[in-house]
Amino acid sequence: MLNEDEKQHLAAHIAHYPEARAGAIYTLQFLQKKYGHLHDEALREASELCGLSVTQLEELVSFYSLLFRRPVGKHVLRVCDSIACHMAGAPALLAEAERLTGVPLGQPSKDGEVTVLPHVCLGLCDLAPAALFDEAAQGPLDSDALAALITSVENTGGQ
Repeated sequence: MLNEDEKQHLAAHIAHYPEARAGAIYTLQFLQKKYGHLHDEALREASELCGLSVTQLEELVSFYSLLFRRPVGKHVLRVCDSIACHMAGAPALLAEAERLTGVPLGQPSKDGEVTVLPHVCLGLCDLAPAALFDEAAQGPLDSDALAALITSVENTGGQ
């Protein structure tokens, strides 16, 4: 549940827009950062703040690939699998990521530190094969660089 300071922060942000629903993405991002993903209660909170129905918010979340309805790791590694990255080795990187984390793509690693996701076009073709690790661009990647990224969060306890 949001505390009063968080509610006031979101209300102040939303008040900058001519319509409350314009603040939906920011509100959803804020709630995701707080909870780790957008569970049902988070959508109800966003609904009250933004004046959109839970169904409308579900539609928004299903469209916007940076929002998650299921739990993800503390860190998210998005490996581009569009044509340039695919041709430069992304399929092998995704398979290696599954091996390194020990779980299928899209699931948090056993320690909860990282989730690896295939992602359609990150716009980093010049770094192919490329990825975003949290919000930081990475590339060109090979299996060693991928392993270093994944193990870096394991070795630091996710810091």
